Amino acid sequence: MDYDGWHYFYGFLAILTLFLSMQTLSHHLIKFVFTCLLFTFCKFSLAQNQTNPHYGCRVNALYGYHYAPNVVNKTNMSLNGYVSGIELSILKYGLKKEAFNQIYGKPKLAVNLKFFQMNKPDTFGQSLGIIPTFDLPVISYKKLLLSARFGYGLNLNNVQYHNQNNFDNRAISSAVNFGFDLGGNLTYTFNKYLEMELNAGLYHVSNGSLKMPNGGLNIVYGSAGICYFPLGSNKSLKPHTNYADSTHKWHLQAQLAAGYRELGYFNNVTQFWVASASLNYLYSVNKLYSIGLGLDGFYDATQGLLVNDKLRVRDIKENEKYHLALGIYQRFDVGKLFLPVGIYHYVLPLKNIQEPVYIRFGLGYQFHKNIYTGLFFKGTINNKLKLQSDFMEWTIGVRI
Repeated sequence: MDYDGWHYFYGFLAILTLFLSMQTLSHHLIKFVFTCLLFTFCKFSLAQNQTNPHYGCRVNALYGYHYAPNVVNKTNMSLNGYVSGIELSILKYGLKKEAFNQIYGKPKLAVNLKFFQMNKPDTFGQSLGIIPTFDLPVISYKKLLLSARFGYGLNLNNVQYHNQNNFDNRAISSAVNFGFDLGGNLTYTFNKYLEMELNAGLYHVSNGSLKMPNGGLNIVYGSAGICYFPLGSNKSLKPHTNYADSTHKWHLQAQLAAGYRELGYFNNVTQFWVASASLNYLYSVNKLYSIGLGLDGFYDATQGLLVNDKLRVRDIKENEKYHLALGIYQRFDVGKLFLPVGIYHYVLPLKNIQEPVYIRFGLGYQFHKNIYTGLFFKGTINNKLKLQSDFMEWTIGVRI
């Protein structure tokens, strides 16, 4: 899959999220979207382009531990438990663009089908993720290569929350969700055709509060497997990265975003739109990493609704929906894709703020030198020091 292929794949994910926000989504439309998604996966991953034939396949056995967001309602017993599964992947090293490879050291790029048989299958069922991943080289020693992994895609769940039939599954309430994969990868190269892998990471599944309840699946996992390249890989045993940037520029980013969310549980669920505007002033440490200050402004009724779960959006005064927050903003650039990560604290007004600390992260695409877009999540660190999803934002921004 060349760089344009990744562009189109992520564009497809963005379009699909628009379908997810529609309240009248039918089962036939869901099946149609699934079919398009699988077709796209097969087209990009299985078509062997003879001008760049260094594709490989990977099989990994998965084993992990699921941390459930709640306990059994009637007995207070834990719903945590061990899970197992399999991962099938199409992968390659680097892109056709040599300038990208010279900076990032030919990272391993893959499209993965990640299947988990969940613990308590009557409650949580099975989980199937369609997750593109990047493995960025960190340390190499002889035939060993340690990489950092980031993955972001879609996840399908066949068992969801139901008020009467499956009350204890307050993790997943929609069939189509978002999947995040963060971790590390250790690869041993036998020859140009065969590799062995060990992986460890955190896999998170949720719908970004598009539908409640949305406790999410959180799986800490390890995996082991092999990679096979029928025509040999173009991997370098000693990948050379060149993140150094002599310019060390300061950048100003301004962005607008909108999102939709549900808030509440069971018979007290309310739906509403949110909007935000942000300014970030950051310093490029190198070609990979930038850091700076962020200022967020929100039009959001969430904090007022948290005061009393019986309230509805119409009960919240307009002036109580406006909030300002300050924080630390970071940005990791991988070609035209980037990963924003920020942690913030509300500063004005503080009167009705119930959960003052939040983070923002996601995936962005710098499609023009000065213009970018992205799908970013806002998550709150609640009073129990657990991260919970607030909403997902569709974003457009300018960077100068």
